[in-house]
Amino acid sequence: MEDKELLRVMQQNPEHGISLVMKQYAALCYYIVKQKLSDFSQEEVEECVSDVFLAFYHQYTAIDLERGSIKGFLSVLSRRKAIDRWRRLAGKETLPLQEAITTSDSLEQQEERKILLDAVLALGDPDAKIVILKYYFGYPTKKIAEIFGLKENTVDQKVRRSLAKVKAILEGGDCHEV
Repeated sequence: MEDKELLRVMQQNPEHGISLVMKQYAALCYYIVKQKLSDFSQEEVEECVSDVFLAFYHQYTAIDLERGSIKGFLSVLSRRKAIDRWRRLAGKETLPLQEAITTSDSLEQQEERKILLDAVLALGDPDAKIVILKYYFGYPTKKIAEIFGLKENTVDQKVRRSLAKVKAILEGGDCHEV
């Protein structure tokens, strides 16, 4: 079914419209969420997919088909919901790297982000990329290991050492091998 038709059905009969959207895009959303939450239970994945469609139900009026598609909108929603759930489940806060700076951010917060990002980037490749994937994008160790062709324990060890190096850089100390 075409996007325009789906949105028309959503406006006329939201319950029927959301069931059509789910039928057409559930597999895509499930795939995206499963990639991010591969370390967690099937139940968590399914709950996250449900959250995606609930968010879509509340936000579908914001879709501008001239700028994007329902597929794109759902893909972004799926990714964001999965990352948020991963962060909550993992009990980890991410490093505030280059997030969008809002007017409510103080100059001090902006400067702290820049200093932190510079310290992470000073690690060089592949360590900087591994830290960014792990803490900014929320990738699980298993996925990072696949990307770089490393063992999971090697990735964990690189992360541990990299964080120690970042700490040393931020404290103004030398960045020797830890």
